[in-house]
Amino acid sequence: MRIPQEDIIHSFKIVILGAGGAGKTSIFNRYCFNSFKRNTELTMGINFHTTYMSINLKNEKNESKEKYILNSIFDLAGQAKFQPLIPKFIKGANGALLVFDSLSFSSFQQLDEWYHKLIENVEDPNIPKIVVGSKSDLLKDAHNAEIVNQDIIDDFIRLRTLDGFFRTSALENYNILMVFKELINLMLKQKKKELILV
Repeated sequence: MRIPQEDIIHSFKIVILGAGGAGKTSIFNRYCFNSFKRNTELTMGINFHTTYMSINLKNEKNESKEKYILNSIFDLAGQAKFQPLIPKFIKGANGALLVFDSLSFSSFQQLDEWYHKLIENVEDPNIPKIVVGSKSDLLKDAHNAEIVNQDIIDDFIRLRTLDGFFRTSALENYNILMVFKELINLMLKQKKKELILV
């Protein structure tokens, strides 16, 4: 898709952070390419892709015109051996998704480390940050003891003043677009732009 430069009104950098195996790459692939692989290999370093999102830009007369937002999306590896690369790729981020596996308390516990890594390396620590519980399609067959408790998630979000929580399923394409739309809306609000995502 080739968009004329004059039709692009904003460029945003989005980083997807979380433990290895948390489902970040599946979310990335579903959003960027509308694809899903059951056996995704762990990310080696980073995945990167640019997407465009349509918006309706309102003028002073309340008339709408279709424009675009360019989103550079970085899916960052969660394994320890890639940690030295992470600060470099976090730098310049305008928004972040903090991802954990809905059935892995260990991956949820690691979010605190990812949150601090983000805050320490981003220019503006107040960028929009959304927590994402991946693999929600597995919840219906899971024992309650395996599921990361909602109260714990709510406490994590409240204590760090994060911008919300979504459960997603890349397999079922559940809430994937919604998460990115919400994050982009929050980034636009931070820029004090009144725009409507199409």
